[in-house]
Amino acid sequence: IVRVLNNLISNAIECVRTGETPLITIILEKRKGHALLSITDNGSGIPEQQQSQIFEPNFTTKSSGTGLGLAMVKRIIDDLNGDLYFTWLCFNFIYLLRP
Repeated sequence: IVRVLNNLISNAIECVRTGETPLITIILEKRKGHALLSITDNGSGIPEQQQSQIFEPNFTTKSSGTGLGLAMVKRIIDDLNGDLYFTWLCFNFIYLLRP
């Protein structure tokens, strides 16, 4: 989970336009036996034409990126039987709470 958070928060910081102060909101909620973690930023969002590719290995929009970060996040969450999805400016991670 630490790697997931590090990667999603780093991506949120990096997507904010130059000259703007990053504003990142992290919310953790308990919902009917599940946890929902949401990370929202004030970046420009994910362009529609790229949304289907963001979890693919080696896909990046950064000049210095490897394209492995979100693919790794997706794999980790899948291994935890969780679900990772995003809306325009928000990544959401849902996983089952263990008793």
